[in-house]
Amino acid sequence: MKVLHINTKYRGGGAARAMQRLHDQLLAKGHESKFLIGRPGQANPPLVNFIGDVISEYGTIWGSLMSRLGNRFDDLWGIHPWAYRPTLKLPQTELYKWAQLIDLRNLFGDYINLWVLPELSRNKPVVWRLPDMWALTGHCAYPYDCQRWITGCYDCPLLTEEGRKIVEPPPTRWDGTKRVWRAKKDIYSRSRLHVIVTTSWMKSNVEQSILGNAMSINVISNGVDLEVYQPYEKDDVRQELDLPLDRKILLFTAADLKNLRKGYSYAKEAVVGLQHKMQDPPLLITMGNAKGVKNKRSSSFIRHFGFVREKERQAKIFAAADLFLCTTLADAQPQTALESMACGTPLVGFDVGPMADLTGYGKRGLLADEITSESLGELLQKIINQTHMITKMGENCRRKAIRDFDIDAQTNKYIRLYQEILQEKHS
Repeated sequence: MKVLHINTKYRGGGAARAMQRLHDQLLAKGHESKFLIGRPGQANPPLVNFIGDVISEYGTIWGSLMSRLGNRFDDLWGIHPWAYRPTLKLPQTELYKWAQLIDLRNLFGDYINLWVLPELSRNKPVVWRLPDMWALTGHCAYPYDCQRWITGCYDCPLLTEEGRKIVEPPPTRWDGTKRVWRAKKDIYSRSRLHVIVTTSWMKSNVEQSILGNAMSINVISNGVDLEVYQPYEKDDVRQELDLPLDRKILLFTAADLKNLRKGYSYAKEAVVGLQHKMQDPPLLITMGNAKGVKNKRSSSFIRHFGFVREKERQAKIFAAADLFLCTTLADAQPQTALESMACGTPLVGFDVGPMADLTGYGKRGLLADEITSESLGELLQKIINQTHMITKMGENCRRKAIRDFDIDAQTNKYIRLYQEILQEKHS
C-alpha cells in the first residue's frame, strides 16, 4: 500500500506528530509512505516532499499573477479560488500518480488551494483526518462556544477585537466567514472524502456539519507509545528530576505556555490561590516554551522544565506529578492528556470538547464546575490530598490507555480502514 500524507509541515504541531507516528508505523509494517508538505523544513528526510518543488513545472507567469492576487484576497477575507493556484495541478504530478491513497491533515497554513479536492478525490481514495474543526467552519479551528458553523458562519465572534487574541489560525483582516463556509460546502459536495476523527465528540460535530455527507466518518483515536509513556516509581523519578518527595505536584504542559487556548493562566492562578489557602500548597511544574511567562516571585511554587524533546524524559515528568492540569479551553483530543494517562497520572481540567469522556466522569480525572481559576482551585484543594482516590484514578488511566490508545493498535485501525476503502474503490 502506498500512502501520501499532505500537511502544512513535517515537524511541529499535533497534526505533524500524529502524521509522523502513523508514517513510522506504516513503514515498520512493510507499507510505503511519503509526505507532501506546504512549508519546507531544515534537513527533512528523503520521503518528505515540498509542495513548491512538486508543482514547480506547472507554474506560468499568468498563474503566478493570479496566485499573488488570490493570496492577497486569502489574507484579507479567507480562502480564495485563485490562491496558491499551481496546487490545482497536484493530480497531474508523479507523486500523486505514485500514491494509492491520499491522507490529508491540516489544509490551512497558506500552501494549498482547497478547490483541488474534487479532482484530487476523483480517481483516488482521499481520507481527511481532522485534527481540529477548521474544515467545518468559515475560519476558525476552534470555535469555542460558537455554533454558527452548523447552519452557516457569519459575523464571527472570533474575528472581533477580543476574539482575535485567541483565534486560530491567525485572523484575516476582514470577516469573510459567510463566503468561506459556503465555498467549503460547495467544494465538499463535489468531493469524495472519507473523514477520520479522534473522538466520538468530534464525530458528532462532523455529522452536524457541511462534511456530514462524507463517504464515511470514522473514529480512530490518537495513539501513544505505551513502552515509552508508562508509570514510573514516583519517588525514583522525582529524585532524578530533583523534585521534592514530600510535596504534592501538579503538571501543566503545552508547546508554548503563551498559547491562550491551552489555559496556562487558569492553572497558574489556581495554584497561586492555593498558596494562601493550604498549609502545604502544591508545586506546579511545566513542560513547554515558558519564555515570557516566568515570574520571579512565583519561583517557590512554580518550576519550568522548558521545552522537553526527549520522550522518555517527558514520560518521567508526567509520572512524577500527582495530577495533570489539562486546562485547555478548546481541543479535539489533547495528545498530552493521552500521554499523561499512559503514565498513570489523572487529569483535572474543564468540561470542554472530549474532556468528559477522557476523564470518564470521575474515573480517570475530574472537571471543574466552571471555566475559572477559582473553580479549578476549589477542586484541587478538595482532592489534592485524597491519595487513595488519585491512585485509583491513575490506575484507571493506565488501563484506558492500554485498551484504547496503543499506537500499534491505532495504526492497525488505519491500515484496515485504508484497505477497506481501496477494496471498495476496486469493486
